[in-house]
Amino acid sequence: MEKIIAYCGIECSECPAYLATQKNDIKEIKKITKEWSSESMSFKPEDIYCDGCTSEGKHFGWCTECPIRSCCQEKGYENCAYCEDYFCDNLKMTFDKTPAAKERLDEIRQKL
Repeated sequence: MEKIIAYCGIECSECPAYLATQKNDIKEIKKITKEWSSESMSFKPEDIYCDGCTSEGKHFGWCTECPIRSCCQEKGYENCAYCEDYFCDNLKMTFDKTPAAKERLDEIRQKL
């Protein structure tokens, strides 16, 4: 499977929501819905379906509000590694929760 890197550096092609969507695995989608929901943020199964952050297809429910995604799209960047403002405050929360995302973007920047 081809690697799909989100604007923030998360690898979509390893994400449970992406994988379940690609398999059209409704049982797995429902499981993810329960696992990812909390008192502060509740999801429905239709929120979980995702074809990857940078795709034209379906997106995880919160992605339409994601400031990182919006910023990259507005600036026309493939991901944040290409931005002259890397890394900005928008990425801090993602990097705190997913350090591998920063490692991926740092790797991309080294190759630029």
